[in-house]
Amino acid sequence: MTFDASLASPRALLLDLDGTLADSLSTMRQAYRKFLEQFHAKPTDAEFDLLNGPPLCEVVRHLKTAHELEGDTAELLACYFEVIDDVYSGVVPSPGASELLQKASVNQCTVGIVTSNTSGRTRAWLESAGLSHLIDFIVSGEEVKIGKPDPEPYLLGARKASCALSAIVAVEDSPQGAQSAIGAGIRTFVLTGEFGGKFSWPPNSVPIRSLSTLAELLW
Repeated sequence: MTFDASLASPRALLLDLDGTLADSLSTMRQAYRKFLEQFHAKPTDAEFDLLNGPPLCEVVRHLKTAHELEGDTAELLACYFEVIDDVYSGVVPSPGASELLQKASVNQCTVGIVTSNTSGRTRAWLESAGLSHLIDFIVSGEEVKIGKPDPEPYLLGARKASCALSAIVAVEDSPQGAQSAIGAGIRTFVLTGEFGGKFSWPPNSVPIRSLSTLAELLW
């Protein structure tokens, strides 16, 4: 799909966190591997890609069943959180993140984070990255009953943004996240980077190579 000029100058911008605003995909992949290796289970890139999007509680439930992990879900989730916290401190903003957020601010565009990560970790990362003052609200994995690819996270984001769906654009880095945003009726960009051909993206999604590219397109 080519760029539609009607997507320019949105009133609200909804961004995924991991792999989109935060250059954390390799970190989350590392956490996934370290978690499974504690149980002598075999991680795979295909499984990680499948689980890129849903809330971590759903990820852990899937891993518990798929790998027959011992322990209840709450214990396993706490263990996964510990692994993520051990590696997350090194995460930096994605290239162009500050430029995009600054342009949104100058153009009076509301900015929300729609993530499967926790609100606490999201806020802590935004503070450490020096971006928190440019974010108006967060929709975290704890706030929704059904996570991505279900539309619920982005429908909640649209309500928090308090503007028409037609005035909102979303940015995602996974097919599951893009499906969530498109299912909510939001026009959606997908951050393909150098791996543009890796995934089969949902129809009507607009591919972009970087957040800097998006900033130029929107404003």
